[in-house]
Amino acid sequence: MNLRHDIKRILREETNKDLTLVIEMLLEGFVNDHKDILCKVEVKHPDKRTKLPHSDNVYENYRVTFYLIGGYGSDNWPATQSVRRMFDDLMNEAWDLIYNYTGQKLDMFIKHVNSCDDIIKESKDNSISDMIKTLGVSDAIKYFGNYYTIETYLKVVDKVNFIKEKVAELGEEFGGGFGLVEIDEEPIHYGEDENELRQIEYLGKNGVTVAVYDADIEHMDEFNVMYESLSVEIIEQLVEILLNH
Repeated sequence: MNLRHDIKRILREETNKDLTLVIEMLLEGFVNDHKDILCKVEVKHPDKRTKLPHSDNVYENYRVTFYLIGGYGSDNWPATQSVRRMFDDLMNEAWDLIYNYTGQKLDMFIKHVNSCDDIIKESKDNSISDMIKTLGVSDAIKYFGNYYTIETYLKVVDKVNFIKEKVAELGEEFGGGFGLVEIDEEPIHYGEDENELRQIEYLGKNGVTVAVYDADIEHMDEFNVMYESLSVEIIEQLVEILLNH
């Protein structure tokens, strides 16, 4: 097999280098050969393995986690003796494969899942979250074509960053921040009591300006609030408004 021939050549030339990629390449084919019971594997270099606090233990072996179909409700539940033997044989085969081609011993771990669909969903969720981090919310919306496709993956801080991005973008037309009336939007209710009404009327680079009116709707005062200090409800309202511009 050409792939394995190339791997052997690489190992001869680079015996002291990180073999994570090589092990992943070998196990990728192994997963494909056993996809009826094996969903995926994760490989960790010894130096990247999690160490216990205050532990001086130095890992020497690569860690490989095998995601096997064997959770509650799966076809391989309950874990009968024959199922356990099947899993053991699979792990032994993988261990031999890596050792024969790389000379590396593995520390092997198992995680049981109901089906590979669970892994696919988890991978999709992680990829969307990573894309948001990489692109930013505005460009992620353009990439996925719809804000509501990514909404469930957004944290409050992501929505605040989106607001800032959109205010900066729209602010170029107005020379900075702008009033909601300038983009044909109504003020946002901020609070009120029997003596005064408070509403957001202006969006700036880092926060909003709240105008204060008395009972006769006469302007009394105003104050600034950072976007990060706004309630989740108001942040959601601002996002909805700015999505339309």
